[in-house]
Amino acid sequence: MTNDVFPALTKLMHEAMGDLLAPATSFSEMCAETVIFEAPFAPGGAHVLRGRDAVEAYLPDVVKQYVIPELRLISMHRSTNPGVVILEFLAHNARGAKTGIPYPQAYINVIKLRYGKIQEYKDYWNPDIAMRAIGVSGVS
Repeated sequence: MTNDVFPALTKLMHEAMGDLLAPATSFSEMCAETVIFEAPFAPGGAHVLRGRDAVEAYLPDVVKQYVIPELRLISMHRSTNPGVVILEFLAHNARGAKTGIPYPQAYINVIKLRYGKIQEYKDYWNPDIAMRAIGVSGVS
């Protein structure tokens, strides 16, 4: 079993997708071994992780930079393409871990599932809000 370093994300995925997901106790366990995790608007250009191990290694970096106690689901839409869901959610009461600066991030995720596992995960968010919360200057 994988250690759940980002319980707010795990809880959100269970809430949003429920029975579409195979049983899992962490976000990384929800991912297929060959998952492709992409953040198209990451600072410096698209950031792509390939494989569950890469996702598992990345998540601790996120929680070192941001305190995200809760992610609130706004909506979940099933696509006309079977196995594709679109989630809209918000980081609630979140802040930069070192700065304490609020992190009022809104997300849209496009997720492709197969056999109850996440095969592809596109994570759309505002990089200006992310950088501001960790104290990086020069953002609008």
